[in-house]
Amino acid sequence: MPQATEKYLVLCVDRDDDLGEKAKVSSPVVGRDAVMAAATKLALADPEEADANAIFAAVRKFDELTRTHNPCEVAIVCGDINRGFEADKRVGRQVANVLQSGTFTGVVLVSDGGDDEQVIPIIQSLRPIVSVERIAVKHSQTVEETYEVLGRYLRMLVFDSHYSRYALGVPGLIFVLAGLLVLAGKTFEAALATLLILGGAFLVRGFNIDRTVSGLLQRGYTGYIRLFSMAAAALVAIAGVFTGYGYMMADTLAVNAVINNPSQFLVYGAVLAGHFIEGALDLVWGGAAIYATGALLSHVARDSIRWRRDGFVLVMLGILYFPFLTFSQFLVSGTAQATFLLVSYVLLGLAAIFALTSAIYPRVRTRAVPENE
Repeated sequence: MPQATEKYLVLCVDRDDDLGEKAKVSSPVVGRDAVMAAATKLALADPEEADANAIFAAVRKFDELTRTHNPCEVAIVCGDINRGFEADKRVGRQVANVLQSGTFTGVVLVSDGGDDEQVIPIIQSLRPIVSVERIAVKHSQTVEETYEVLGRYLRMLVFDSHYSRYALGVPGLIFVLAGLLVLAGKTFEAALATLLILGGAFLVRGFNIDRTVSGLLQRGYTGYIRLFSMAAAALVAIAGVFTGYGYMMADTLAVNAVINNPSQFLVYGAVLAGHFIEGALDLVWGGAAIYATGALLSHVARDSIRWRRDGFVLVMLGILYFPFLTFSQFLVSGTAQATFLLVSYVLLGLAAIFALTSAIYPRVRTRAVPENE
């Protein structure tokens, strides 16, 4: 049983003053009947307003405390539509006025969460908060905070140049180009350009290509060496893929057999793969060698110990070239001679790799390797 001197204020805070803006009710509102009338007006003005539910919950809390013989009063205080400093100052002033109307020993705060609970330190500076009741209305109690965060990120996407170039610039370029092509009667070209631009943007951002290029350019001439070698290696390797495709399509017998009867792929698939590898191998290996050479020159210029790794990659490419070439010939012919050559080159390659690793690894394992290439 509470002491006779104890009296509690059941308080509902509307920090952004929805009660005044939507229902045209002045605050503070004190007393059960006045609070009920205010909640009804706000609910009629905006049935989806969460503050109306919080006010009704405050009335229910007042009734519960009254039934258990806890002397109390219920009130609503409001802030300002712009929130911030002015809203908090107004809330503090109204809470102080309500507390002066009686000898309250503590406050029972009823809140729908989020923004309204930011005034808790202000209320605690005036009276202790003995209880906090949060009201969740259908959705999560932090839905208002979620909307605020989403709005902040949307503004960032529109007004921050770091993000707007991707969120607005790329789509804007696509729409303008597609629109011009459609006006010119080139609908297919418009669709193709849209796919290419979107695919390129996703590729660049997905593989972090833009930041990689930017980081390379900041390294000076060594960065330009790496960038040139990467671009040249990619072009040569792509050319190798197309060359391999041409070699494969040149075997019309196997290609027509597979096209006419897809189940024949089990018969001719190895032959087609062998032609593809044979045609692509030189250029793909050349592209890998260009990339490794560019990395080696860059690390040598920077006096980085990583040049040894790049030299090892070049040697490995040389060692593995003949096993792959023989493997392609084995797939095409399947003769005993090709099988013997393949096994021989694989064994020789393993022996060379073992010897090279045994010679190099003991010399570099105890040396520190720079973290940045």
